[in-house]
Amino acid sequence: MDFIFMVVAFIVGLVFLVSGSHIRSSMISKSCYGVGTFGVLLAMYIAWPK
Repeated sequence: MDFIFMVVAFIVGLVFLVSGSHIRSSMISKSCYGVGTFGVLLAMYIAWPK
């Protein structure tokens, strides 16, 4: 279950990072970058050996 959640969090994070670079509005772009960064970091935290 953790593996599936990690993959989903990573993909969603990458989608938000890429979409943040294509949006013209500054506030929405920064929000997308923030959510994307959080998603990628969450996936890295889940993947880290415990």
